[in-house]
Amino acid sequence: MSIIAIMMLMLLRNFRVGGTSTTIGFITSPLLHHRRMLSISTASMSTTSPMSWEMITNQSSKTVKLFKSIHKNKSKRNESGLTIAEGVRLVTDILSDEKSRKLVRRIIVSESIIDGQSNNEYQQQLEHWLNVVEEESRQRKAEFASGIKNQDEIDPVTINIGTDPVLTACSGTVTTQGVVALMEIPKSQIPKSLDACTVSKTANESSKPPFYVILDGLQDPGNVGTILRSCAASHVSALILLPDSCDVWNPKAIRAAMGASFRVPVIDLNGRNGALSEALEMLNDCGIESDRVFAATMDDTGDG
Repeated sequence: MSIIAIMMLMLLRNFRVGGTSTTIGFITSPLLHHRRMLSISTASMSTTSPMSWEMITNQSSKTVKLFKSIHKNKSKRNESGLTIAEGVRLVTDILSDEKSRKLVRRIIVSESIIDGQSNNEYQQQLEHWLNVVEEESRQRKAEFASGIKNQDEIDPVTINIGTDPVLTACSGTVTTQGVVALMEIPKSQIPKSLDACTVSKTANESSKPPFYVILDGLQDPGNVGTILRSCAASHVSALILLPDSCDVWNPKAIRAAMGASFRVPVIDLNGRNGALSEALEMLNDCGIESDRVFAATMDDTGDG
């Protein structure tokens, strides 16, 4: 029977990890959403000075064509290792987080978004973070020029101003939201040890036991994005994708995940024979026995 979605480790209690009795909880709601609150005083934000940012006006430029192909083709996303995030709020959240900010490679923003006249809180925050990105890129280029860093270590971010037609062409929505970001897809890593399976909390708290979610054949990008938000809110160790599952780096799934795509590790087993067995073996290496794996399916036959 084809399982549509497997939600793992539901109701697991009192199994041992590293000799310690632990408890893992169940994701109770697909609508749980963790949003990182931004503690930026808009009064202290500097105004973006885009004088050095190149304007893109040609809808047939190589940059616009790249955005279009990444929107449309999973093969292009896999080949380039890139995906797209769009929208003022989503891009602002990505830039405000140091880890996800390092994945950004190019930003195209509408001039109307950064004119310094907006009273919209997120537009003001976006202006601030664009300045931060610009300054960080400038510093990395200077470190390369002085020999402190190698070329492959600097990863500067290119910021462009785009006309409305260019933003529309680069966007995956009918109405452009004024900013799109080209992002590096985080590398998928299978944990090799029990220590790698354990999710770290804060420096003053003990580590949490491993908690995984597996998707098998779940193909709707909106549903996958919602599950990613739940995973982020529930501190899931990783999301594991089995064959025929939606590409989590589809820009539609990224929009639905609202930033969670870059906070939850993803282990993609798409296209691999025996993927479920491989996933269960990996979980067993993480101290999770197969009889502690629970499945949810929309198939009402009752067959396992």
